[in-house]
Amino acid sequence: MNYSFVVPIYNDGYLAEAFCQEFNRVFQHYLASEYIDDQVELIFVNDGSKNDSIILLKQVADTFSFVRVIDFSRNFGQHIALSCGYKNARGLYVGMLNVDMQDPPNQIPVLLDLIKSNDYDIVFGLRQDSHSPFIDRITSFCFNYTLNKLTGKDVPLNVATIRVMNRLFVDAYNSLTEKSRYLPGLESWLGFKHGYTPTVHRDRLIGKSSYNFKKRVLMAVESIVSFSDLPLKVVALFGLAIALIGFALLLILIIQRLFFIEFLPGFIATVSVMIFLGGVQILVIGLASLYIGRILKEVQNRPLYIVREMYSRQPPIALSHSSEQRPTHYAHSVSESA
Repeated sequence: MNYSFVVPIYNDGYLAEAFCQEFNRVFQHYLASEYIDDQVELIFVNDGSKNDSIILLKQVADTFSFVRVIDFSRNFGQHIALSCGYKNARGLYVGMLNVDMQDPPNQIPVLLDLIKSNDYDIVFGLRQDSHSPFIDRITSFCFNYTLNKLTGKDVPLNVATIRVMNRLFVDAYNSLTEKSRYLPGLESWLGFKHGYTPTVHRDRLIGKSSYNFKKRVLMAVESIVSFSDLPLKVVALFGLAIALIGFALLLILIIQRLFFIEFLPGFIATVSVMIFLGGVQILVIGLASLYIGRILKEVQNRPLYIVREMYSRQPPIALSHSSEQRPTHYAHSVSESA
């Protein structure tokens, strides 16, 4: 198998057929062959969709024999779904993109040619003209900028979702064991040689993304907590600054008393300071709790995901479990169409 591409699905299985038709055309042209099954696999990971997406994905797998479907027992998150796909991918080159085709499949050859002709281990698309909603562009820009500052990395702010990796990079990623997954952060942490190239970005034709503002904010918090302890350092410095200010005010009060300077503190000022300090304490406790919760998740050592079923027309691929220490604890079924 030469090429594996992973596509996470959450309630948007209705887009899969059109996606596969375009994906098939792209690789037929790229490989100059009508049949691509022996060289290409497309792995859909159904991340606990609440609609009939799994039914639609199975229908697509019956139509396109290069398609494989992995169905989760519940929603585990997009980045966990991608991690599962990477674990089960067999290609020498592994890529990912979304089913909405805002980063269209016809950009795959651009990335493949770049990674093959250069000494790169992973290549990304760069959106030149983003067609995402304005609020999505702003939040994405702010998040990427903030994460770069917190982690000390220099990832381009207009990086696209679509990317392609070689086998060396994918194997290194699959060796990671942490439970909190944010792919761009992990890709940056792994190192290796990164390449970037301009790619086309277009409007989503049908439906809308399930990544609303709330999910973006939660993902930002998760990612920052996972990849940087800078917030703890900032809070510690902030606490030190408040302590120094308090000590200075205490010295002023003592001096005023010693020199019999009349001093009558105001009630409003006192209450304001108390409320401010109370808010700071709650902030510090809340931030520390996020990191403690992260530690708890790692210590529990639960598997990243649980697979309910695997489905394909081709002979089934072996299930790669998220926890190498527990390879037989979770049953799964593999279905094949006649």
